[in-house]
Amino acid sequence: MGQAELRRGPPPYADLAALPLDLVDARSPARSCYGSPRLSLRDDEFMEAFGSVSRRVRGVAADTYAELELGATQAKFIRHLGKNGASSQAELARWTGTDPALTGRVVACLLARGWARRTRSTEDRRQYVVDLTPAGWRIQKRVERAGREIARRILRLLDERDHADFRRIARKIHSAFEAG
Repeated sequence: MGQAELRRGPPPYADLAALPLDLVDARSPARSCYGSPRLSLRDDEFMEAFGSVSRRVRGVAADTYAELELGATQAKFIRHLGKNGASSQAELARWTGTDPALTGRVVACLLARGWARRTRSTEDRRQYVVDLTPAGWRIQKRVERAGREIARRILRLLDERDHADFRRIARKIHSAFEAG
């Protein structure tokens, strides 16, 4: 299956309301601490739904950045450099969670397109850093606008309670997996 088919094909749970919630995990109590009936997803259902949403959002982002003739990783690096300034390739890889080999290829592409330049670090003359050029700053503004539009498209689907629930759930997941 091609990447475009993966993005455009119907996800298993396109309508999250269609998730089969009647299969309650036997280990969970029948009622939540608030007294309401507890509906729990089985582990595999949760992962399927979470993965489906993640793939859909990444697909929308990839399609949006493709309109700017950018790949998603290029856009991620441009956003990082725009927010954080000059960075070594190792920092780019670490801070964006990108494989070091892919980082090198993407940086080479940004250099070839004239959006980035590589110079010696002022802090460690043995090290090179990558920074945006004036053309890179122009594309960075377009990338940021595109990112905001993606976020607006998603946020329009949710009401204020959903926004608050999302923040709460995201914080809970992040804090549970923080390096300790």
